[in-house]
Amino acid sequence: MATRATTRLAAANNFNKNTDGVIPGARAKTFSSNTSKQSNLADIGNKQMITEDRKKGALKELNQGKNTYRPQKNLRKHKATTSLKAIAEDNVVSLKENIAAVIHPPTELAPIVDFPTESRVVIHDIDAEDKENTQLVSEYVNDIYKYMLHLEDMYPIRANYLEGQDINGKMRAILLDWLCKVHSRFHLLQETLYLTIAIIDRFLQDNPVIRKNLQLVSVTAMLIASKYEEMYAPVVDDFVFITDNAYTRKEILQMEQIILKKLNFSFGRPLCIHFLRRNSKAGQVDALTHTMAKYLMELTVMEYNMVHYKPSQIAAAALCLSMKILDNSPWTKTLHHYSTYSEESLIGTMKKLASCVVKAETNKLNAVKSKYESSKLMKVSSAAALKSPIITQLAETSS
Repeated sequence: MATRATTRLAAANNFNKNTDGVIPGARAKTFSSNTSKQSNLADIGNKQMITEDRKKGALKELNQGKNTYRPQKNLRKHKATTSLKAIAEDNVVSLKENIAAVIHPPTELAPIVDFPTESRVVIHDIDAEDKENTQLVSEYVNDIYKYMLHLEDMYPIRANYLEGQDINGKMRAILLDWLCKVHSRFHLLQETLYLTIAIIDRFLQDNPVIRKNLQLVSVTAMLIASKYEEMYAPVVDDFVFITDNAYTRKEILQMEQIILKKLNFSFGRPLCIHFLRRNSKAGQVDALTHTMAKYLMELTVMEYNMVHYKPSQIAAAALCLSMKILDNSPWTKTLHHYSTYSEESLIGTMKKLASCVVKAETNKLNAVKSKYESSKLMKVSSAAALKSPIITQLAETSS
């Protein structure tokens, strides 16, 4: 008992020496309204065991002014503890108010829970559980995605960039439908396909080519993308074979040098799939919803009228539409925060996606639809949800 009283007195003396009157956060504790009566009586009884030479400082002042003492507005921990009896006798403030006065807000981000009230915008920290996994770089991931949004603006693709060229949007669609088949034939990563298309569009918008070299540009772009993304990239001879010897090995290597120089060796433009994975994590969606969003997203690669849409915008709209047609899940504040898009801002893009779904049912260029009919991809392209009224209504209002 004496030891505990000595500790409390030392804390009171340290408080008096502190000129700014602030107790370090490490010493602050949260009081509970369930504090037992036995504990409170023990604390008060400790005063009788303190020797006369130690009855100084804050404890002596509190004892002397017991009948007239009023708690300060910013009551601190040790004063709230040593004056419980005075507070009870004078009935000045409730214990609950004293507790609220000594609680200090946490400085670190705590796990956040959504509340039903609309007056507060509450965001889940989706990286809170990843701190132990260094590969997930949870400390930097938000800055990384912020920089990726910046890169989108650095490497834009203009709308109608083929205007005035020897190539048109229909030719581009036929070419990309063939590339999707080549991509599946080589069993390449999803990133490789999107990067290939990004390289083609970025190159063609400033470097017009004649029709007979369009396929040469496409296979060379896939060669570069494979080297960038794949662990085991196809060799040049594989692309010579896949074009049925339409181009020689030398021509592909020459075109590779041209593309690399024209694009200044810069291939860091973010891809749709990067943002989709982040959004799926923020929305805590299941595998079916994520795969459906991938299908919706991949349908846009052949749409020439959507080349100027940002990857982050397409990814957010694809996931939002996927959530709506599968289980009508809401676009939460957490998704809004991490994707940077509200549901209202995605309506126009979702209409475009819906029109792509309707078009895919009768389109002869069906490489993407056939790809997603496999059981490996949950046969999402033939799912009944794609014929839902939501798709029909959005497609009808698409411009």
